[in-house]
Amino acid sequence: MAGMKWFGSVMSACVGLLAAGTAAAQGPVTDAQLGRIQHILVIYAENRSFDHLYGLFPGANGLANATAEQKLQRDRDGSVLPFLTVWKDGKPDPRFPLHIPNGPFAIALPPPDKVDEVILPSPIHAYYHNMQQIDGGRNDMFAAMSTVGGFTMAYADGSTLRLWQWAKQYTLADNFFMGAFGGSFLNHQWLICACTPEFADAPERIRAKLGPDGKLLTSPDSPPSATEGPPRFINNGQVTPDGKAVNTTQPPYQPSGIAPTPDGDIALADPAGTENLGPPLPPQTAKTIGDTLSAKGISWVWYAGGWRAALEDSKLPLDLRKVIY
Repeated sequence: MAGMKWFGSVMSACVGLLAAGTAAAQGPVTDAQLGRIQHILVIYAENRSFDHLYGLFPGANGLANATAEQKLQRDRDGSVLPFLTVWKDGKPDPRFPLHIPNGPFAIALPPPDKVDEVILPSPIHAYYHNMQQIDGGRNDMFAAMSTVGGFTMAYADGSTLRLWQWAKQYTLADNFFMGAFGGSFLNHQWLICACTPEFADAPERIRAKLGPDGKLLTSPDSPPSATEGPPRFINNGQVTPDGKAVNTTQPPYQPSGIAPTPDGDIALADPAGTENLGPPLPPQTAKTIGDTLSAKGISWVWYAGGWRAALEDSKLPLDLRKVIY
């Protein structure tokens, strides 16, 4: 979103839940105060910008703080867009007006009993796209560089959400920014190790194709303006030209989007990979925050929704899977 804390696909908020339940400390924090903290929980909620869910949160650095210039989105040639359009599969999404005024616009969240039935547009969250969207800190090319166009400027009243209530009770990090360009894959890595996965032997077909300016090479059939459709590129790529895995790459262990070999170890992904996904990422050995906590004798745990279901699903061939796809 323009002029707003965009967390790509990664952080709608980082909510630290302190068991001590204390409000933000005024002045220096003492050892006694720190000693009251029993647990720290980080809620890592993906695929939203801060302002998409929390832009109206009272007292937060949200929509009210954005300047008029920050709210305007620009076309791929740098000119101000005359209007915004939400795209779906390269065509105008019929759920939204064709011409939306250039700037943040409100949408209604589905009622709690209908959440599972309503699927909102899912903006692309990719390394090179995000780099261009941020546009050197101006944050004015999210609509132009997204597969869903103007939907990147949508925001909702999140006051009915459970996350909103937790933010009121505990800590809402309204000035938190993700560690890396792009989406969940790379930012999960940066959350745990502040590092980028290595894939030195990645085949050429999954390496991004860049121009001299370091930006993705545009396809000949790419619409020249964001008013005509989302951009198209020769190869967005999972891996940088110098062998860094920056976009979603499948793990070498299950659960993985790459099934095991028919007669191989069901705990592993087929090292040959697939045509669409490429080969799996090699096992990584970077030191993580978990390693550091364990070395200090501090217990920790990672929770992932649907993990058991995904683990069971991973034992099946791709065409029989219901959770991993």
